[in-house]
Amino acid sequence: MSLDIKENDFTVSELKLPSPSDLCLGQISLKNCKDATIGTKIDGNIIVNQYFTDTPADKALSNGLTFTDSVVLEDWTQKLLKYKYVWLSLILAVVVTTVLCIMLIPQSHAKNNSEDIQLPYNYSMRLRTRPEWFSMKTEVNCKPLSIHPAKFVIVAHTVTTNCYKEINCENVLKSIQTYDIKNQLCDISYNFVIGGDGYIYEGRGWGKSGGHTFVFNCDSIGVAFLGNYNLQYLSPKMEEAFKLLVEEGLKLGEIAEDYKLFGQSQVRDSDSPGVHVMEVIKKWKGWAKPKKEDLLCIESN
Repeated sequence: MSLDIKENDFTVSELKLPSPSDLCLGQISLKNCKDATIGTKIDGNIIVNQYFTDTPADKALSNGLTFTDSVVLEDWTQKLLKYKYVWLSLILAVVVTTVLCIMLIPQSHAKNNSEDIQLPYNYSMRLRTRPEWFSMKTEVNCKPLSIHPAKFVIVAHTVTTNCYKEINCENVLKSIQTYDIKNQLCDISYNFVIGGDGYIYEGRGWGKSGGHTFVFNCDSIGVAFLGNYNLQYLSPKMEEAFKLLVEEGLKLGEIAEDYKLFGQSQVRDSDSPGVHVMEVIKKWKGWAKPKKEDLLCIESN
């Protein structure tokens, strides 16, 4: 059986297509509708707002909140990372403060031990004898002054660390004595040494020729301040100790009534006793400028 359809049996114009007005979606008829919208009709741009909350998880759950992708919870790790530069700045501030405190401890220590403690205005109570500071030798085996009483007081500094406690001053003094003896001196160079603690330490003592200033050792008393006084300043306690020492020497007849006071740099090639001591001793009783007739010693110990 064959179906023979000829070209002229029907025309395209006879073919009827459904129009949009006849469409049906389920039970919704769109017949005779020119502008039909399924769902919400939106004209223009779409703006989506997303909100974030810092509400802690435990509190949010207790309030009945449901967390979605739009909720961001910041734990402590996130907050630390967020404020990392603030934390670094705080840590740096703590480190700098600690370093400054450590640097200031010696200065506070010096003040507490040197300035705040009231020392007696009495030579014998301010004197620390050789046995008291544990000298290497009990006796001083050095030559006596060839001119007595001493016509000069020579002021020097040790260019060592200073000290503000007796035990520290004793250690510095022993180091100086050891050094001087190794350099073929009969004992520590100075007749007396004054520490930053305000005490007078006995060196070679009264009536002994010193090893501090060539051509003045035989007729002078050499007094050294512990420390470097190109960098430091004398404390009132140290100045007081020096004046007690000279007063005692005059009283004992160990220092001549008409003595002259020199800084070591005035009579030898040295920067001792330091610029800050020289500024002070120029105001003290007995200070003078040396003259040729002051050179009385033939040799030095």
